Amino acid sequence: MAVQQVSGSTTATDTTTSKTTSVTKDQFLQILITQLKYQNPLEPLKPDEFLSQLSQLTEVEQLTNIAKNTEELNKSAGNGDIADWLSAVGKKVNVEGNALSKGDDIILKPQADFDEIILTFKDLGTGALKESRIKKGESLTYTYQEEGNVGVGITALKGGKIVSCGAELYRVVQGIQSGESGVQVVLGDGTTQSVTAITKIRQ
Repeated sequence: MAVQQVSGSTTATDTTTSKTTSVTKDQFLQILITQLKYQNPLEPLKPDEFLSQLSQLTEVEQLTNIAKNTEELNKSAGNGDIADWLSAVGKKVNVEGNALSKGDDIILKPQADFDEIILTFKDLGTGALKESRIKKGESLTYTYQEEGNVGVGITALKGGKIVSCGAELYRVVQGIQSGESGVQVVLGDGTTQSVTAITKIRQ
């Protein structure tokens, strides 16, 4: 049996434009009920015609379900699936925030001339503080090599005064998981990041 979409069309007086309005399964059912309610009792709807209309209702419902499933598949395809992201394990992805674990990178981006950049690490378990200083001319990519999880603060100085300094954080992917919000990467501290927020991957 051929599957046909049940629709009505309205054509504007201007022949260059047209608009098509689809009928939902609920609207189709209302039309069928109204037709049965007001049919001529002397000439009732023939059984085969009634079955034909019921069949059309079933087809409308099936088309609605297909459209819904297609939309969900397209949405999940945009995120990829776990298999697509398995190759990211062990690599580093850009994330928002200021948390770091062992092996994660900070790429410093000073917005003006500077003498040094001070990285202040706060242990998220004990609250202990550590500092690392990067002088002008040294690499602006810093890899955190300590055990444990820390938060990082960044201060760039020029002549003892603070100057603006941005940064990009790249964290090591420890695993991949699938949740209600889609595919997520698992980071070194056990937190997760949706793959939809990831725009860059580094080795």
